[in-house]
Amino acid sequence: MTTLKEWREAQGWSTQRVADELGLDARSGAGTIWRWETGRSRPDADVVAKIAEITGGAVTADGMHRTRLDFLKSREAVAEAAA
Repeated sequence: MTTLKEWREAQGWSTQRVADELGLDARSGAGTIWRWETGRSRPDADVVAKIAEITGGAVTADGMHRTRLDFLKSREAVAEAAA
C-alpha cells in the first residue's frame, strides 16, 4: 500500500501541487492534503477516486481508509496510556 504522502514525496510534489491537481481551494488546499496524509480527516469518495486517478492507482480508497484508521488507533492508544 502506498500512502498519499509517500506517493507525493516520491513525485517531488508539494502538498499545494496535489491540492491544485485536485482543484482544491488555494487558501486551504495544502492544509487539507496534510490532514488527509496524516489521517486527521478523510476526503469524500469522489475526491478519493480523483486521487486514485491522479496517482495512477498507486493510492487507493483502501489505502486512504487505512491511513485514517491508523490515525484513530494511535489517538486511542495515547488516550489509553494517559488514563
